[in-house]
Amino acid sequence: MSWTVRSLLFWAREWLAKKGTESPRLDAELLLASALGCDRTRLYIDIDKPVAAEELARFKKLMQRRGAREPVAYILGVKEFYGRPFAVESGVFIPRPETEVLVQLALEALPRDEPFRALDLCAGSGAVGLSIAAERLQAQVDLVERSPAAAEIAARNAEKLAPGRARVHQGDLYAALPEKARYLAITANPPYLAHGEGTQLTPDITDYEPREALFGGDDGLEVQRRVIASVSDWLAPGGLFGTEIGPSQAESVVALCKAAGLSAVRVERDLAGLDRHVIARA
Repeated sequence: MSWTVRSLLFWAREWLAKKGTESPRLDAELLLASALGCDRTRLYIDIDKPVAAEELARFKKLMQRRGAREPVAYILGVKEFYGRPFAVESGVFIPRPETEVLVQLALEALPRDEPFRALDLCAGSGAVGLSIAAERLQAQVDLVERSPAAAEIAARNAEKLAPGRARVHQGDLYAALPEKARYLAITANPPYLAHGEGTQLTPDITDYEPREALFGGDDGLEVQRRVIASVSDWLAPGGLFGTEIGPSQAESVVALCKAAGLSAVRVERDLAGLDRHVIARA
């Protein structure tokens, strides 16, 4: 049988759907584009182009990995976030689309043409902090990540996306920072799943992504409490604090923010209409 781009996309979409993946069409497009060395738009321009044997072999290897439920981001080594490519690899939390809302909320509160300092905690690949730095060219951003593997990836992303303006610190929250500072914005995307919620996750997550980036203790708030308890010591007057939460945690996190002396505390929903972020001011 002679395979074309069209027939391969159709077969791949159907095969991945049977495997239970959540977005079989998108996955098929991303993997085939990678195997062919092109972008997704080019696939449809060349929709009836025959696929060479070596291209087909590359594609089949990628499909086998996805069929085993390995995340596409790990297979390709990259995940797009806020319009930019972020390097990711096994052991590094994959940035989610809903977290782009946290970036937008922070940017709305930050000056466009004035220098300022921002801090991103639980930075993972650096998606939130580096997106802020890339959008605000006078910003100096510190990123803190506990995982050595993730901190290394974040540093690599920082060199590409905000060279000279972003520092990555490996360590535990504020203790990783080299000097005392006041930040105009502090963002965080801590692990917030309760241990009991693991059974609700797909194999793509439970079998591949780092548990320390997902689970935050018995109620999911173990790291969040520590982030919020000290945030006032690091925020500049009037500065913004923004953190991602699980949809059931809004009331608890709002209470934590108020107890920490923050004001103007509010809950923001994600694009699916779920409570996803808590925003407050120093």
